[in-house]
Amino acid sequence: MCVIVLTPSLNKSFKFQSDFPYNNSQVYLLQSIISDLENDDKRTFKKDDKNYVFTSNVNYPNNRNLTSQKVTFDEDLKLTEAIVLDSDDVPNMTLKVKDIDFSPNFKNNYFDLEEIMSTINLEEEAVETSAIDDTIYPMVLPEGTKLTNEEKVSMTDGERVILTFSGDKPFILVEETVSTMDEFTVIPTMGEPAMFMDSLGVLSDNSINFTSGGINYYLVSDVMNQDELLEVANSINVLPTMK
Repeated sequence: MCVIVLTPSLNKSFKFQSDFPYNNSQVYLLQSIISDLENDDKRTFKKDDKNYVFTSNVNYPNNRNLTSQKVTFDEDLKLTEAIVLDSDDVPNMTLKVKDIDFSPNFKNNYFDLEEIMSTINLEEEAVETSAIDDTIYPMVLPEGTKLTNEEKVSMTDGERVILTFSGDKPFILVEETVSTMDEFTVIPTMGEPAMFMDSLGVLSDNSINFTSGGINYYLVSDVMNQDELLEVANSINVLPTMK
């Protein structure tokens, strides 16, 4: 299966050979919501006024803190709301449904990448930088691991910062300026899509790559597992922090 993620701000897209939509919970996909309900033998159900409310486990490999969903159907069994909760039962994502078209009609060019990109104003969407004014540091580090080296390197069209963390769980974090492609480009990508707060990244067995605020972040480690990589990556704040 092919999954294509468009990045209008960079005038490019990432092409994954992945079953990502089928193997991960997605609050915006009806199929995923229903699948999670069907796959949880311990799901619960209650009648609430004129609604039917189901609660089940969810599967978000890129965010283990998301553990359950509360799904509401009306008296005609139409989906009206889906809420994803964390381990403390605090809502993290909410989908409210006004209507669902079960027999949609699409134009022949509806999924044409060039056509989609042509409808986007790239000048308004573009977020690019030529310099790294402030280095961004992770707010969460594995126990027994600390920053031991920081190096800034000039590139032809920008800058790169290389942060080396040593200790029990060593890793390298590279921060690099990015620029918009002159022509729309499709990039074949190895790995699985990984959702972050404001972007979608690429997760492999020992690395994560994502772009946020005009900066590309690449985190790699020979000893950290995917959960540990994600924990560090999710702690990379958009604001400069102390080392």
